[in-house]
Amino acid sequence: MKRLNIFVDETGEFGFGQGSSELYGVSFTFHIHSNNISLAIKDLNSRLERIGYSGMIHMADLVMHRGDYQKFNIKIRKSIFNAIYQFSRKISVKYCSIIIDKRYVSNSKTLRKQLIYKINNGL
Repeated sequence: MKRLNIFVDETGEFGFGQGSSELYGVSFTFHIHSNNISLAIKDLNSRLERIGYSGMIHMADLVMHRGDYQKFNIKIRKSIFNAIYQFSRKISVKYCSIIIDKRYVSNSKTLRKQLIYKINNGL
């Protein structure tokens, strides 16, 4: 029997309060467990170590020069991004992202319905 690993991450706020995000997104990563990616992970960690970074990778902070990435110049941040890019090209996984523009959704109930619809029809 095959085992499927599914990783889910969200971006934005689900709510509609003042200052909440205009977009809400959910990304899914599907990885068949028997497709060993340990060498690619080892290579990624080696690349990051050579760059001088060993923390968790948060793409929004990397791109926006926030958090742990404030101390890195653009050249190092590009190197971190490139390491992630090269890693993602080597591994055998599938990705799916759903982005909902909350400007066209009136409340959390409607957002939930759109999200369920897109998950059921888009994955």
